[in-house]
Amino acid sequence: MNKLLVAVLSALAAPVALAQFTGNPAGLSPDTPGIEAAKPSTDATNNQDKLFVRQIAIGNRAEVELGKLAESKATSQGVKDFAKRMQSDHSSSLDKALKAGKPAKMDIPKELDAEHKRIRDELSQLSGDDFDKAYLTAQMQDHQKTANLLLWHLSYGQNQGLVQYSKDTLPIVLEHLEHAKREYEALTSTPPRN
Repeated sequence: MNKLLVAVLSALAAPVALAQFTGNPAGLSPDTPGIEAAKPSTDATNNQDKLFVRQIAIGNRAEVELGKLAESKATSQGVKDFAKRMQSDHSSSLDKALKAGKPAKMDIPKELDAEHKRIRDELSQLSGDDFDKAYLTAQMQDHQKTANLLLWHLSYGQNQGLVQYSKDTLPIVLEHLEHAKREYEALTSTPPRN
């Protein structure tokens, strides 16, 4: 019975020992450059980097498109100015993310995702103060999600260019979030619910 137990434990320990020997920490795909030495290159991308670039591209494109819609439909000058800033800042942010992430190897959508298409369609049917408030509400939600995505990437990203992008972009996204909150409060005279 002891020989059987030893054999079972040895068989269970083999994959762990192999993973330690090959230096493949969780999250690295087997084709990650440098994995044999357990030290991937700083400009390589892991699965988290690829997911991050995809999600950040989706978000930036949505901000630009929704900003164009808001610039033409908003009634508040503050909302129009905010929308114009979203177009400028997020166009620049998208360019920086794609450059840092070397997107030629990544699946980057060219159109809005289903969630942002739904938001765009709902906003298109609104006007006046209703549009302004709904746009700002969507902006607060999107910027909170983006801040969370950037924080996640700072913990799990491998590509140092993308990690630096996340560090540089997080304060800007948080400022956008606060700006949207101020505009919402100016329209409603009440602070937004978090």
